[in-house]
Amino acid sequence: MRRLALLALLLPLVAPAQPAFAQAAALSCPVRVDPAAFASEARLSTLAQQQEAFGPRPTGSAAHADYVDWLEDEMAAIPGLQFSSLPYAIDRWDSLGTGLTVGGTAVQVAAPVPFSSSTGAGGVSAPLVHLAAGTNITAANAAGKIVVRDLPWTNVPNLLFYPLGLGYSMYDPANTINLLGSESMEAPAAADADLKAAAAAGAVGVIEVSQLPHAQIQGMYAPYEGLPYSVPGAYVGADQGKQIKDALAAGQPVQAALTVNAAWTPTTTRTLLATLPGGSAQKIVVESHTDGMSPVWDNGPLTMIEMARYLSSLPVECRPRTVQFAFVTGHLYQHLTGPNVREGGAGQLAAQLDAEYDQGGVSSVVVLEHLGAKRYDAVARPNGLPGKQLVANPTLTELLMVPVSESTPLRELVKGHIQYRDVKRTAVLKGLSAADLTTVPHHCGFGGEGTPYNQHLLPVISPIASPKTLFSPQFGTEAIDLPAMRKASLAFTDVVLGLGPMAQSAVAGDVTAMRQQRASGTPGCA
Repeated sequence: MRRLALLALLLPLVAPAQPAFAQAAALSCPVRVDPAAFASEARLSTLAQQQEAFGPRPTGSAAHADYVDWLEDEMAAIPGLQFSSLPYAIDRWDSLGTGLTVGGTAVQVAAPVPFSSSTGAGGVSAPLVHLAAGTNITAANAAGKIVVRDLPWTNVPNLLFYPLGLGYSMYDPANTINLLGSESMEAPAAADADLKAAAAAGAVGVIEVSQLPHAQIQGMYAPYEGLPYSVPGAYVGADQGKQIKDALAAGQPVQAALTVNAAWTPTTTRTLLATLPGGSAQKIVVESHTDGMSPVWDNGPLTMIEMARYLSSLPVECRPRTVQFAFVTGHLYQHLTGPNVREGGAGQLAAQLDAEYDQGGVSSVVVLEHLGAKRYDAVARPNGLPGKQLVANPTLTELLMVPVSESTPLRELVKGHIQYRDVKRTAVLKGLSAADLTTVPHHCGFGGEGTPYNQHLLPVISPIASPKTLFSPQFGTEAIDLPAMRKASLAFTDVVLGLGPMAQSAVAGDVTAMRQQRASGTPGCA
């Protein structure tokens, strides 16, 4: 009876699209993309090279604005699209120069920690102290000093991605993923906690030491909160970290001078919306962000261009629902509208879609990130050099994690197209955080841009990978496996095709009941 009651509630939402569904069936509309009608690997390579030519794109920078304008030009060449923008006023953080001397000797700096406190051109001077991992930064050990910290590496067991853990299904036909193994990558996001603790302890600066060489982390951009830190911070590579620690090993006080010269500049950034009308005004929203350091970080927009081109070539009867392409800002400025909510521009769009959903204005959201991310292995450096280096794996891509909201038909749709397109090393997941049955949704984390849409109780499909190259602009288009990217692009265009005629009750699954629970007072995600 409960299912019948829910179906009765949903019928008004799907009814306007039913004539288009019937016409689509009569026209024998495609259920999958004809690969000959979709972008070739060469075309995707050209787009990725054009994207890379803009260089690093921090939120609101000139390069970021130029890239969004370029995306609009590319989309404007596709017939039938309608355009609008969501503007945001921000204070952009700009690095004007960094420097470091230790005991009077210059040490090469790879990058400032984004949103660091500015020292001005003169820098700050203080004794160095190395506080190893596991040692808290306190006033007793850090006040008045420049703290040296080693960046940690995360370790995630592969078992989490199988049905015994967070998984729904795994597609790894060659059995390349060790069920009992784990994945690890360096975690520069840890600098957030270090800089906050250092400020609270009265330290005057922080130096974060990577295990990777300078050449692989130069320009690294993380964490990207968008909120100012109260102390300056900088990254150094493994060789420079050894240079600093060797200076400290003598046991004598070592004076250092750290310069992080930066400025905050008022500017405007925008989310670009390109809408392709369909047989119903109810929207499928396809989303990716536009601010990033490298092509692999945000190559979702490139797939979106070609998805839009393909869908616009179909008769409107084969597009039962409207498709809106959202090129979102604020991914590298995660507190876009204030200090208390961490979600960037995706969160603001999610709130708008949440408000439209119960009126039948929104069907679902598909978020595209890191498609075709090539796998890099961290291996020992040659000739006894300190730390590790990243080396491209000649045959493997990174695991593509695809959290899908609480709908079995939706998960089966994704699973089927992933397998049909042979998108290897892909896990369809229930979420990327542990289940909490006291909240709606039960899995609050989706690992990236999909998280705010999921937390706003919208039906969401959110592919994302965790490439070790992610935060560094030193890895360009060579970090994308183009055949894998094309397969994934085809698969998720197939998914959008499948969402067009799918009954909204099937798209939504348990999201419908969860929205009712939320309205009755069940708490959402913190």
